[in-house]
Amino acid sequence: MKKTAISILIAFLALSMAACSNTNSKPASSDESIVKPDEARVESDNSTVKELEESENNAVISQFEIGDIILADGSVMREADLTTIDSSNVPIAVIAGFQEDGTAFGVGVHRSDTPLQWAADDSAGYTTNFTENICIQESDFDFSGDTDGSDNWTVICTQDSEDTMDAATYYPAFYFVNTYAETYKLTGNIALGWYMPSIAELCDIYQNREAVNASLRYIYSLDGSAAMNGLETNWYWSSSQAGSEDDYAWFVHYFNGYAGECPKNFTNVHALAVRAF
Repeated sequence: MKKTAISILIAFLALSMAACSNTNSKPASSDESIVKPDEARVESDNSTVKELEESENNAVISQFEIGDIILADGSVMREADLTTIDSSNVPIAVIAGFQEDGTAFGVGVHRSDTPLQWAADDSAGYTTNFTENICIQESDFDFSGDTDGSDNWTVICTQDSEDTMDAATYYPAFYFVNTYAETYKLTGNIALGWYMPSIAELCDIYQNREAVNASLRYIYSLDGSAAMNGLETNWYWSSSQAGSEDDYAWFVHYFNGYAGECPKNFTNVHALAVRAF
């Protein structure tokens, strides 16, 4: 009887070890780097698990939806609720995407009036590799590296402190973004924080273009000077340095969503301004 029980127990242990072996040899998925709740409970104490779960919840919950219209006073409007344009509280942005931590960002309702150079031929930045701003394309709309564009201009200013003092001449596309609030008479807190999107953020805007365009065109229908008539099929600069060449930066062609690298002095690319909300 004992021998039979021992034999059964050995067989059970063998099956368990085989199951564990199969689990461990499972191909790695793209989400493997994310800490799973069960793993956190094994490796962390209860307080760490609670903080992790709260962080995950905060990243998912947002008061915004793609296509929401942000007014100058910071209030949020759905398209159906906006019936007229108040000159004292105009639309300033349309929610166009979310950061990895769940923070929403909106695209400004105006593009640059004309195409602009990322960096002029005779600027130091034209041939400078801003390594901290490099994004690497993993697939069509998937990028690794520096995907948050909010500090990219700061990096450029640090490496080229002289020419960035005259951005209008040497960095025209960035100058449009840096003076966006001044140009469109935005004041207070809402005037702060505008930047040129990274290539990852620019691709997010493209992927969400249907909802973004619907809101932009609706604003335009109420007042033709209050917003652009949709994103249209322009080429748009990102603030991301290309990894291939020092004098190249990333752009997206909104005709078909093609993301590519081109010389920073190229003169056929518009600029957009974005801001976190």
